[in-house]
Amino acid sequence: MTITAHSRHLLVSALDPRLCAIAFLFAPLFALLSYPIHSAEAQSNRAEMHAAEGLALAKAGNLQSAELELRQAVVLAPENVTFLEDLGTVLAMQKKFDESNSYLQRALTMDPSDLLARRYVAANLWQLHRYAEAQQNLRILLRASPDDPQGLLLLGMVSENTRDYATAARALSSVPALVRAQPESMAALARSYYHIGENQKARAWLNELQTHPAGVRAGLLGVQIADEMHDYETAEALLSSLAARYPDESAVRYQLALVEFDAHKFEESRQILQQLLEGGHGTREVDHLLALCLEAQGRREDAIHTLQNAIQLDPGDQASYLDLANLLLAEKQISAALDLAHRMTKTFPDSPRVFVSVGSIQLHAQDFSNAVTSFSRAAQLDPASADAVIGLARAQTNAGMSHEAKATLHIAMQRFTQKAPFELELGQVLMKEAENGTGDKHAEVKAKELFNSAIAHDGKLADAHYELGELALRRGDLAAALVHLKMAAKLTPSSANTHFALSRVYRRLGQEQQAAKEIALFEKLKQ
Repeated sequence: MTITAHSRHLLVSALDPRLCAIAFLFAPLFALLSYPIHSAEAQSNRAEMHAAEGLALAKAGNLQSAELELRQAVVLAPENVTFLEDLGTVLAMQKKFDESNSYLQRALTMDPSDLLARRYVAANLWQLHRYAEAQQNLRILLRASPDDPQGLLLLGMVSENTRDYATAARALSSVPALVRAQPESMAALARSYYHIGENQKARAWLNELQTHPAGVRAGLLGVQIADEMHDYETAEALLSSLAARYPDESAVRYQLALVEFDAHKFEESRQILQQLLEGGHGTREVDHLLALCLEAQGRREDAIHTLQNAIQLDPGDQASYLDLANLLLAEKQISAALDLAHRMTKTFPDSPRVFVSVGSIQLHAQDFSNAVTSFSRAAQLDPASADAVIGLARAQTNAGMSHEAKATLHIAMQRFTQKAPFELELGQVLMKEAENGTGDKHAEVKAKELFNSAIAHDGKLADAHYELGELALRRGDLAAALVHLKMAAKLTPSSANTHFALSRVYRRLGQEQQAAKEIALFEKLKQ
């Protein structure tokens, strides 16, 4: 057996960290070079020589030179399936996944029964987030070889990414030995079990992560899954176990602070973070979480100072800038927010999230024409950003560009699969026109239809319920108003306007006690 024949076992040993969960699907590169070349035919064949040299360079870690040699082999022998697979493999190791697949697909065209190449193609497609295509290749693979363990593992990982948790749990649990080889696979199976209601099985896998050879990294991954799934009791128990084995590990203490924050134990979280800072373990993550704790406790000025410190520690931390901008707006510090907006656009000139934030600041400052420019830039940078499109429509409306705003939203409703936010926004634009007398006589009717459609698409859209409640109240339909406003209050309990509207409904229904409760909530929230 030649080196090149064995080289098809090489793939993704140096890929993105998210792929390390299945790196062991493929035989290591070093195994490829365990077979010496003695063949006179290989020596006399230039293509074989280039291929052999390419694999030797790959073993030495010189992937760029290996790629050049393998390209030469493919040029000299373009019909050689093995050479195509070798080149596809080395390209994948350099994260050139699209180009890697172009060669692997050529190999599959010549030999559709090559299941190993098909598995490599699926792995590349997974890495490229092209999950549907990855699943299509895996179906072909598993149809030919239903018990292929690596194929089942990869199917489980792809299914977990596409939120098909039942398939993910079934596929991953069928290959437990492979799953246990990597913490990421164990985490994917635990998350899948949580989503299908098999919480005890999920916890069992998380417990195994605590003693995984990968050490504290694996244990923290288990904690993160429990925290993500709101299983705070399990997260805290896992952290206690980790803390006993890694008492000086600041990452463990930070993770505990994060769990406490997610469990709404803000003071406990703040104290842990403060101890980390005092112990010399300050990081931008610590400052960032501390600011969130302080904000949750109503200490917004302290939170602002903490975020300013985080930005000084790491001027390139975009998240701290964005959170600081939100806090400044919440505190109505518009001048400071505008100064920050200028700094953000200089520091992050190509960030769509930054331009959405800047546009929001300009809206608060009633600088509507510049807000239109900022949101337009955000939408240009990220055409898939719903926030950018909605912000642009709001800026256009406030700038007196109602026709343009409606056109923006109509286009978005055609382009985005999630239509509800745009239907809500367009309904609100029409309501403004109806109130100002600038719209047609059917504007209010059209707005109501849009609000109902938004709820049909997303029943948890509180603002749509609020708008329908206000419309019903205006028509004197108190029963309908009460239903919609109570739902809006349930979905967004912190909305002062909703509680005020509810107080009006209860008063007109003669329920003075309930009306008084709603007014008290309104006053508290306004403060």
